[in-house]
Amino acid sequence: MNGRERIQAILAGKRPDRPPFAPAVYEHKAALVGTSPSILARDPRLLEQAMVCEAEAYDADMLTVGVDVYNVEAEALGCPVRFFESNDVPSVERPILVAGGDLGRLRLPDPERSARMPVFLAAGEAVQARLGKEKIIRGALSGPFSIACELVGPAEMAMALIDRPEWVSGLLAFTSEVSKAYGRAFIGRGLGIILFDSHAAPPLVSPSLYRTLILPAAAAVIGYFRGALGQGLVPYIIGGDTTRLLEDILATGTNNVLCDFKADLERFLDRLAGSPILVRANLDPRFLETAPAEKIREKAAEVASAGRRHPGFILGTGILSYDLPPEKVRAVRDGLSNF
Repeated sequence: MNGRERIQAILAGKRPDRPPFAPAVYEHKAALVGTSPSILARDPRLLEQAMVCEAEAYDADMLTVGVDVYNVEAEALGCPVRFFESNDVPSVERPILVAGGDLGRLRLPDPERSARMPVFLAAGEAVQARLGKEKIIRGALSGPFSIACELVGPAEMAMALIDRPEWVSGLLAFTSEVSKAYGRAFIGRGLGIILFDSHAAPPLVSPSLYRTLILPAAAAVIGYFRGALGQGLVPYIIGGDTTRLLEDILATGTNNVLCDFKADLERFLDRLAGSPILVRANLDPRFLETAPAEKIREKAAEVASAGRRHPGFILGTGILSYDLPPEKVRAVRDGLSNF
């Protein structure tokens, strides 16, 4: 089986030859082609090359078109982004909104022209043409709440959830349209999408606030992709310990959730027993940095064994550091060899 066939199998509730492998490769892509994340994140041809190298080096079943994921929509909306000559990841320099500020001046970006959105669309289209028959290629999108946090600042948004809930709802209605527009551009090029919303992770956001304010916006975006655009796979990714948030994440309508290394995999597997929803379990990237390859293989095999009872299990990793030795990533994949 190739990667696409494995994903199609688990979406159909069938068991593949082995669980799909989906490491989180973002700034680490740059190391594979000997450049910096800041250069890679602005060069579509180099990003295409890096993704092809990623596929060859790690034989991942799904590839993600993304480097500094949460910056792209914010930059297209006017946030200045700082780029580095070092191997640091680009970052938003400052927010452009204050809590309670005028939302009327915000304008939807055009994914074909705005900031670096065209960079990722071009790279994604090229990789899809080269590898799309064999692997799932997904465009990286920020969720509505995570876009809002970049526009306002995470601390200010945390306060606004409590002090200005109506204003937050208005902002999320706008950022939902940003997510839809960018995702629509990827889908129009034949790619899939993956929605990242880790700004919504506990303890930064309480389950009650998530349920009341964030969930409706996330559900609207996911419903649009799954319903109006007919996407068969719409992952909704929140890092951290989301064990207490699982029911609310499922209420978004996603059919692919993340059990990050801090969350309770047994609880996720128990809840999803008999469900068609896919679950990706991540290995701790700090463990990958410090452990020898043999220990990594053993841990990967252990996690994969735990996931054996769920047909929709995917083995992944947390975000890989820039300079993580490639043999350690391959050790994770090798842990699936005797599945």
